[in-house]
Amino acid sequence: MPPALSTARPMLSTARAKRGTGDWRLETRLKWLGGWVHMTGVFAYAVRRIFTTIPLLVAATFVVFVLVSISGDPLARLATCTTCSDAAYDRLIDLYELDKPIPLRYVGWITDAATGDLGTSTSLGEKPVAGIVAERLWNTALLAVPSFLLIAFLAVVLGVFSAIKQYSIGDYLVTGASFVGIAMPTFFFGLLLQAFWGVWWQDWTGWKPFYVTGKHVASFGDYLASATLPIITLTIVLLATESRFQRAAMLEVIGSDYIRTARAKGLSERRVIFKHALRNALIPLVTLWALDFAGLLGGSVITETIFAWPGLGQLLVSALPNLDLDLVMGLVMVAALLTISFNLLADLLYGVLDPRIRYD
Repeated sequence: MPPALSTARPMLSTARAKRGTGDWRLETRLKWLGGWVHMTGVFAYAVRRIFTTIPLLVAATFVVFVLVSISGDPLARLATCTTCSDAAYDRLIDLYELDKPIPLRYVGWITDAATGDLGTSTSLGEKPVAGIVAERLWNTALLAVPSFLLIAFLAVVLGVFSAIKQYSIGDYLVTGASFVGIAMPTFFFGLLLQAFWGVWWQDWTGWKPFYVTGKHVASFGDYLASATLPIITLTIVLLATESRFQRAAMLEVIGSDYIRTARAKGLSERRVIFKHALRNALIPLVTLWALDFAGLLGGSVITETIFAWPGLGQLLVSALPNLDLDLVMGLVMVAALLTISFNLLADLLYGVLDPRIRYD
């Protein structure tokens, strides 16, 4: 071999190696740049959503403020009082700012709320509303979080099972149970659980495994005994709807062209279902999850009232008849913020489930 040729080959190999290293670095930089651009788009989208929801939040709280303000007269409590002095009237007028028109009262409330001051509760000893809501929010979360985890897991399992076993006996059983859950009122199912476990089961066996009212958290066992029935009530009612949505979404995805292509390539049915179909079928369910979880954390009025659980829902029921305006508005603000936050989170999760979604 000529000396010149033998010398040129190592040089050519070295040049190719350097070019390969340069291509790898360029590809890495492009990937980093693409990820940065995507994250910038996500951040800009989130900021836009937050600013567009501020007018909606103001409008919603103003409507509730007006409705609660005109629903009753706080001075009516003193109408039948024969020993009350003018100081008592002046105290109520000053407390509720009755000497101001409703729009001005709302401006004062929303200004204080923007700084974190939600006012004081007139029905609970003039305690700060923020502290009361925080305490009750934790109690509600003790029911909402386990209920949501059960709902999300079982909805996916039952929905996927019904879709891949369409028109089978199992599908008919799940569908029938779902229809029963959808048709059954929450209060009826809760009262039925109370009657069965609190009265009938105790009469039959002499043993009462669950508390039917109140919150008991002296130990983890007490928590399970007191929270099980409310959690079951919340789970069954919402699971019935979500499992039907999951089944419909899964059937639509299974009939798509790319699923038929994946099967034609010889992929196993398990891989087709759980790697390719399920991910896209979860997108419609994410919206339901966001709304349901926000609703659960915002307080389940019926369930908490039936089981005497001291959460946000029961707090709202007690605040409305007492015309506790600051407390009602604080609860409305928390519920609205939860709904807005989880809706935004759901929109961002769409991009995780389907990378084709862009936030431009």
